[in-house]
Amino acid sequence: MTISGGTFDPSICEMEPIATPGAIQPHGALMTARADSGRVAHASVNLGEILGLPAASVLGAPIGEVIGRVNEILLREARRSGSETPETIGSFRRSDGQLLHLHAFQSGDYMCLDIEPVRDEDGRLPPGARQSVIETFSSAMTQVELCELAVHGLQLVLGYDRVMAYRFGADGHGEVIAERRRQDLEPYLGLHYPASDIPQIARALYLRQRVGAIADACYRPVPLLGHPELDDGKPLDLTHSSLRSVSPVHLDYMQNMNTAASLTIGLADGDRLWGMLVCHNTTPRIAGPEWRAAAGMIGQVVSLLLSRLGEVENAAETLARQSTLSTLVERLSTGDTLAAAFVAADQLILDLVGASAAVVRLAGQELHFGRTPPVDAMQKVLDSLGRPSPLEVLSLDDVTLRHPELPELLAAGSGILLLPLTSGDGDLIAWFRPEHVQTITWGGNPAEHGTWNPATQRMRPRASFDAWKETVTGRSLPWTSAERNCARELGEAIAAEMAQRTRAELARLRHYDPLTGLANRSYLQERLAQDGQSAAALLFIDLDRFKAVNDSMGHGVGDGLLIEVARSLVATVRPHDLVVRLGGDEFVVLCHRLDAAGIVSLAERLRQALEQPFEVAGRKCHISASIGIAMADSIGDLDLVRAADIAMYAAKKNGGNRGELFRPSLYEETTQLVELDNDMRGAIESEQFHLVYQPIFALSPEAERLVGFEALLRWDHPHHGALQPGIFIPLAERLGHIHAMGDWVLRRAILQLQAFRSAGPELDLKMNVNVSPRQLAKPDFPARLADLLAQVPDLPRHALCLEITETSLSDEAVSEALISIRALGVRIAIDDFGTGFSSLACLRRLPVDVAKLDRAFLGGGHTAAQDHRFFAAVTGLVHAADLKVVQEGIETLDQLALVRAAGADFAQGFHLAAPLSIAAALDLIAASRKE
Repeated sequence: MTISGGTFDPSICEMEPIATPGAIQPHGALMTARADSGRVAHASVNLGEILGLPAASVLGAPIGEVIGRVNEILLREARRSGSETPETIGSFRRSDGQLLHLHAFQSGDYMCLDIEPVRDEDGRLPPGARQSVIETFSSAMTQVELCELAVHGLQLVLGYDRVMAYRFGADGHGEVIAERRRQDLEPYLGLHYPASDIPQIARALYLRQRVGAIADACYRPVPLLGHPELDDGKPLDLTHSSLRSVSPVHLDYMQNMNTAASLTIGLADGDRLWGMLVCHNTTPRIAGPEWRAAAGMIGQVVSLLLSRLGEVENAAETLARQSTLSTLVERLSTGDTLAAAFVAADQLILDLVGASAAVVRLAGQELHFGRTPPVDAMQKVLDSLGRPSPLEVLSLDDVTLRHPELPELLAAGSGILLLPLTSGDGDLIAWFRPEHVQTITWGGNPAEHGTWNPATQRMRPRASFDAWKETVTGRSLPWTSAERNCARELGEAIAAEMAQRTRAELARLRHYDPLTGLANRSYLQERLAQDGQSAAALLFIDLDRFKAVNDSMGHGVGDGLLIEVARSLVATVRPHDLVVRLGGDEFVVLCHRLDAAGIVSLAERLRQALEQPFEVAGRKCHISASIGIAMADSIGDLDLVRAADIAMYAAKKNGGNRGELFRPSLYEETTQLVELDNDMRGAIESEQFHLVYQPIFALSPEAERLVGFEALLRWDHPHHGALQPGIFIPLAERLGHIHAMGDWVLRRAILQLQAFRSAGPELDLKMNVNVSPRQLAKPDFPARLADLLAQVPDLPRHALCLEITETSLSDEAVSEALISIRALGVRIAIDDFGTGFSSLACLRRLPVDVAKLDRAFLGGGHTAAQDHRFFAAVTGLVHAADLKVVQEGIETLDQLALVRAAGADFAQGFHLAAPLSIAAALDLIAASRKE
């Protein structure tokens, strides 16, 4: 990389190849061998000095020939173990008698070997020295005390001029928290160092290889040679080599600190680099294998204890705050509302986390405690934090640095601790702290990272490490882990208290209707179970036309009307009568000590009260009520509510706005209705329904010609025998079975029509199918019909004609459905025309193709001439509306002659043909083809 000016970008350090320098320190040598072939792939240039064999002579040779077969086996075994860390595999004595240490590590496809001479100056550690140092750690009560014991023990055992414990802060900068030094050296204890002094790439390296040593800051790196065939061309990763060459920038840094040699031990808390133990010497010093092993073991123990002591320190702080938390949680259970409980515990809320102010948002309320930041500024900060998950505590101590445009936060809101509550809807607690001005002493100016030399394309680190004081502003005291834990525990306690209050509210709602305040069904059942229903009477009230109010005026008006109805009922009954809302627009009045005349009189008073107009939201609402009356002494074994319900349905069936006294015959009717309902549910699956087909004939002066059929549904009931549609179709509509039943009829009729047309293709046969208004009013009916027709693509759409009743045309949804159906090509016929509301004047505007005249047109009781003139006039008017005329109900020859003479297009009836089975219909088709 080339940089044109003298300025320096610290990010350049992050790109240094510190794990793959391609060189080693000169106090040892390095070789690698391919794991597959065992042949030497790399060797350091100084191999001849260390091993006695020139590097060029061993490249490509079998590794066993260089270090011996036994050591090769040990090297391969080290690779099989899978360990990345260096592993001592033994020693090797060269030809001149010099003993060499061999250390194995893995790097990709290579087995790697550090080779170090055994030197007389490699002082052996006193027996038990490591264990003695480690045993002193048991007296540490804090992380700082542990680090003080560690640096003391390391200096005592290893004898370096200076040993320091270095701890990283949340922002990455480091602080010397413990130190042992030679008396003539300048102290570094308490000094801070910028994060750029130890780049992230170096920190990551110390997590992988915890111990690193530099023997001489002025060494010349020894390059590696590679075999042209065995070297894969990729930079060799030397992370785990104890000889790995270090960054020249770091060597300059050491020299600027008057440090000739160093031994560094990474300290980890989990997967995070917590800090380092750093040993400095003013003269060169080689840390031999035993020293490095001792340093590594001490570092491992310190790392384990750091995590444990951190938890202990946090627990101790948490315990100190636990009393406040317990008192605060206890206070939350008092007060009519949770907000009131918070107000009563204002100082505890602040003391819990050492805050100067707090804001609590709860159920639409906002409570302020202490000196809170200005509302607008506070809201901008909260908005910038997004929407953390409930109980996900978020803490910041640099709010004013993040929002320099809000200087008003300095005095009250430089730090924030945010706790979103589980209730959602923006509910939260936000604690605040003011700015805390502090002075930090740095080891040199933290802003001066170094200078860049364009000529050498290298960085020169800063040369001055003189104490440099900085006043830090814009930050609050940091929030501790214990404070965050207490906030989270408070959130959990609030969630539990809200759940408890909700349960209490639910217990109240268990017996009372939240809208009207009346007792509910649960309370009524418990009351009846407690008092029994003997000598009791019950009125079951269902409002007439309430749905119309909801649909036309909206549910808000509907709810208001229910409230007014409840008030009217309470005002009309006796003080000791119980008024209950069962749900929807159904109410009950439970009475005692009333005879039949008294209860009927009360029902009438209630009916009259509900008949009066109610004013809701400035609008007049008119309703009435159907009232079922049941007395315990006249219902046998029936439930009182059930008996009154049956009587209410009888009142509604008889027109509504009336009372009906329960009698046993009503129960029998209801029982039959329930039985038919159950029977109808299984009728389709058990093939109890079937279709018959009544022929439809085209009329001509001479004869009749078969043009189609009307599909008619029949039910072969297993107990009641053959049932006519007039009996079960209204029941199916009332009970909601008409949709499944209608779909079944349409599907069967369409398939049979296709079969009939195949039997007589030249007859162009049609099929008429009756459709209920309930089917047509369902929005997806046209789409379902289209799906059915898509299953018979060869069937002309005009061959299907749907018959509807005249009265169904008043429903707007039905009219819209008919338009969609006609767009499919399907024809529409008005069935029983002349019995409903439609006038001949509006006939042209109806979305229909055929008018089927009711049989009432045939039995006028007039003279033949009068009947002919009337019928001819009706037929002519229908034809004038461009509709075809079908006369149904032809039962005599005279009626057929009348219809033919009047000009009707088609006719059907028992005189022409009764409804036929499929086989009989096919016979008729065959006979018609011969004519």
